[in-house]
Amino acid sequence: MTTRPSPPSAPLFFSYAPRTQVILHSSLQVAQITASGFIPVYLITTLIARRRPFSVRSWMGQSIATTALAAAAGGGLAWYQTKGDGELAILGKVEKLSLDAKQIRRNDYTLISAALSGLVIPAIFLKRAPLPSLVLGGASIGLGAGVWYHWIQMFTAGSRSMDRVDMVS
Repeated sequence: MTTRPSPPSAPLFFSYAPRTQVILHSSLQVAQITASGFIPVYLITTLIARRRPFSVRSWMGQSIATTALAAAAGGGLAWYQTKGDGELAILGKVEKLSLDAKQIRRNDYTLISAALSGLVIPAIFLKRAPLPSLVLGGASIGLGAGVWYHWIQMFTAGSRSMDRVDMVS
């Protein structure tokens, strides 16, 4: 009897059904990538191109809308791609996701960064926009900042050290 190595950590959405895990993971991944691109694009269009004046309220609102739409699009795309897959194919995708060390690390960084930004952004800009907008917008911005941190760490530390996964048997 062979023992399978346990994954480096439980998948992010491990309490859900396997198909739902794949859909939620895809939704999160598209939201992460979109949020990481939103920060530079918004700052370039407002500060450098000066197409519209910089506003914290607008920044938070557009950040929330962009991230929410990206998450919905990612979930819809994953649902469409997996609607014909069998249970074994879905379980294979879930296992592949749970063993991807880079993705687990990126998820960790983005979720931690989203939580911290959801607390810090309202503390900095409290009087400039409504509190729910600041919390959700800060979390959206933190999601992108976590991806940027992961990429910077990956390129500065080297990809060899990021690929290694310690398996506990």
